[in-house]
Amino acid sequence: MITINDIFGRVNQNGNVDILYTETGESITRIDFIDNLYPVNSNLSTHWEHPNGIELSIEGALRVGIEIEN
Repeated sequence: MITINDIFGRVNQNGNVDILYTETGESITRIDFIDNLYPVNSNLSTHWEHPNGIELSIEGALRVGIEIEN
């Protein structure tokens, strides 16, 4: 199971944040440990699998404490 320390965010070309694994830089497809978190343009929370990776708004990522890469 991953924790907040295992993930980080990187701002993408759309101005949103791609959520990635700290160790590998690979896309995160599911986050079970944060409730009420919804990817951009999705009505399914991060508790569901998102095969193309999770993309959050900057505000959403900061709200739950995800560190965003500069």
